[in-house]
Amino acid sequence: MRRSAILLSGTLLFLAISDLACGQTQIRQTVPPTQISFEILLPERRTGLNAQRWGAVFQQLGESARFRQPLLNDKPEIKEVRSGRTRIVTAIGDLQPDGSIAFPDHRFRLSDTRKLAEWVRELKTYGAQGSPDGRSNFGLSPSQLDQVMRTLETPVAAELSELPIDQALRQFILPETLPLRLSIEAETRLSKLPDAVVAPSDLLGLSRGTALAILLSRAHLGFRPGRTPSGSLELLAVPLVEDTGLWPIGWPLDLPPVRVAPKYVQLVLFDLNEKPLTELLDQAKRDTDLRFLVDVRRIAEREVSVDGMKVTQPRKLMTWSGLLDRATFPDLMPELLQDEAGRPFVWLTTRTTAQLNERAKQRESRLKIKQP
Repeated sequence: MRRSAILLSGTLLFLAISDLACGQTQIRQTVPPTQISFEILLPERRTGLNAQRWGAVFQQLGESARFRQPLLNDKPEIKEVRSGRTRIVTAIGDLQPDGSIAFPDHRFRLSDTRKLAEWVRELKTYGAQGSPDGRSNFGLSPSQLDQVMRTLETPVAAELSELPIDQALRQFILPETLPLRLSIEAETRLSKLPDAVVAPSDLLGLSRGTALAILLSRAHLGFRPGRTPSGSLELLAVPLVEDTGLWPIGWPLDLPPVRVAPKYVQLVLFDLNEKPLTELLDQAKRDTDLRFLVDVRRIAEREVSVDGMKVTQPRKLMTWSGLLDRATFPDLMPELLQDEAGRPFVWLTTRTTAQLNERAKQRESRLKIKQP
């Protein structure tokens, strides 16, 4: 027997199963019974032949389809109601003059039978919202995303400093409504992690979303919120791969720096000669009242030694922001970010165009999340 998943939701649960296939069976068992019906709205022009052809396609797929004239307020939509445990999904689409059928976010031609069959399977698995994979906002509705954000903006209440990552995760308590699940690949990577890889200091009081992303990053893991086939929400930890739509470490600021971190951007007189960067960061933390955290994973991959960096700055009035940006150029950069609750912190990470572009995308995502 081997462990294939870990759920963290108030207590630590280990699910011991024999192999991946068994794990997939457990997932399938969470899918509620689902009934699907299709309603195809006919255009004003006569399209009897196309309707007949589509009727044969749906019959071949074993699905019912009703072709009718649209009523006053009819429009393409995918809707879902519950009857006991059963989901009843109704997919309403428009039969187009060219013979295709248009549903919200999907369009099928008569030659797209396989694509239609795949979509039907997706509806039976995930319901009207469809699979969350590859969708914006992690495939969640606005209300679901708001629920995730509200959970992840609460602060870390336990001291995790210097704990091995697996032990830190055991103390990283999440509510049952949003458990953390480790994928098989993530758990394998975590089990092989050296004991020397530990949780960073200064996570206490940081929001749970940002803290969890930093903690998992130490193990080359990340996480993303998701919707299970049963409709419940979860956080899924997976190996850290670029461009996989993972939860970010911090967010761009909602307000100008002078509002959220005034001491970080006010002028200070500096006169430094070969001062170790680590000592300078400690001083910055004291002087600015900000939390300073280091992107250990990326910096190690870049083969940059923060401990070996020294800073020389002739006597000059500068901001802490300007000094640290100059001192870490060109390999590193200090990002002034905020956690999910809006608390500012400085994230020392590598300086790449890809990371800067990613922050721009996160700024757009943040604005969408904040929209009522």
